[in-house]
Amino acid sequence: MTKSQRMKSFCLQLRFKSTQLFIVAGAVLLALLVSLLCIGFTLRFEVEHAVANVADVDYWKDWVAIEQKLWYDKGIEELKRAMRVHSKQRQPRQVLLLMVHGIDAPALAAARFTTADISSHANYIWDRFPHAARLKNSCSYSSPCDAAAAFRALWSGVPLAAVQRLRSNCSSSSNESELFSVLQQAQLAGFRTGFVTNQRLTGALGAALYAQVTSSSWECDGLMPVGAIEAGCQDVAQQLISSATGQSLNVLLGGGRQLFNAKVPSFEWDPVDESLCRARAGRNLLRDWQNQKLKLKPSKRFELLQQAHELSSINGSSVDYLLGVLANGDLSGSAQAPTLQLMLNKTLQVLQRPGVGHLLVVEHHVKQPMLASEQLQLLNATLTDLLGHKELLTLVLLTNGNYLSASRDVSEETQLVSTLDELFQEPELELQRRLQQMPSESLLFAQGPKSLLFYGVHDETYLAQALSYALGIDVFGRQLIEDK
Repeated sequence: MTKSQRMKSFCLQLRFKSTQLFIVAGAVLLALLVSLLCIGFTLRFEVEHAVANVADVDYWKDWVAIEQKLWYDKGIEELKRAMRVHSKQRQPRQVLLLMVHGIDAPALAAARFTTADISSHANYIWDRFPHAARLKNSCSYSSPCDAAAAFRALWSGVPLAAVQRLRSNCSSSSNESELFSVLQQAQLAGFRTGFVTNQRLTGALGAALYAQVTSSSWECDGLMPVGAIEAGCQDVAQQLISSATGQSLNVLLGGGRQLFNAKVPSFEWDPVDESLCRARAGRNLLRDWQNQKLKLKPSKRFELLQQAHELSSINGSSVDYLLGVLANGDLSGSAQAPTLQLMLNKTLQVLQRPGVGHLLVVEHHVKQPMLASEQLQLLNATLTDLLGHKELLTLVLLTNGNYLSASRDVSEETQLVSTLDELFQEPELELQRRLQQMPSESLLFAQGPKSLLFYGVHDETYLAQALSYALGIDVFGRQLIEDK
């Protein structure tokens, strides 16, 4: 064999060996890479599921006292639910906002523990909502504080000081000072709307949803100066019937008949409330509402109710507009007032239509603190029966409803936290007095699509802004485009 042939044979053998070596090395590296990936995925799986599976560890079963194990098992179940929380990003088609006056954080805490056995404390449906927030009470540093202005700030998203500054002459034709409430925005965007209250329909909360008034005392024409009436000013009751927002409301249920009509029936169980405004002679706004609905083109079906027993007999699914003025004064003052559950069931029958969204605002006053726990249980049962729709955003807003004034730049609650060391040196009775006088921020619980918007501590203006965004509308009622 010549020298060149031997060299050629050697090179061929070397190339073959190199190929084998490369294949072996590649296989080893691939096996190592697969092993590392498997280890990584295993570790990640264990980390993500460590808490969820912690109940399976022998420690929880064998190394603690039985009593402690029972409570830890309960805690583990709550942790599992917390890890499954997922608030869908799609826009809600239905919104239910329940505002409860007379229940703040201390009252809610007291209602939980009504017996000596703390293990049997009350559990409310909103406690299981995945998101919660606090809304500041601007009235705690505004003196004097007007409830009508405070609610307008809440529903319009404009600060209280600006609301008070924007008040204008009601006879003026200029709309520069007009504030669109979130309910007005929803109507302009094509949503069906409703307002239900156990008070009167013309109260401060309702007025802030549909009316533009300069005086919070003008609930009806009976308290308006003659000069204001002659100048073309309209009271709240008149605006509810004649304004575009009031006429577009699909459901109105509450009290206040004596503010709409001059002549009203008076019964032992539903007397005329002399502490409230009374309509001037000749007024019959309920008849005017009927006449308006008769003129609608195309024609719509409507129902006007003035007695509570009439509510249970109607079929809301076939009604386009429902107005129920079921008491002379506040609905809560009538001994024959319908239950909140009945009112909400009929309201939802009217509001729910295929392919159309709705916004429902519900106001409920708790006036007797000693019965707060019972009323909370009734609210809890009512909400439990209503929830479950996957497109429903549910908001429960608890507030003490007291508009206290304090001339300071920060809320008394914030000020108190910064001086706890000094306070606890005071006598116990003085400490309790100051705690009871704290203006309470509102508690907000949220569940459903876009409920993750409601978190942390915000000004009260945030509620209207977040609701507008959740519904996909801007301040002019236009539907915003959002990727689904």
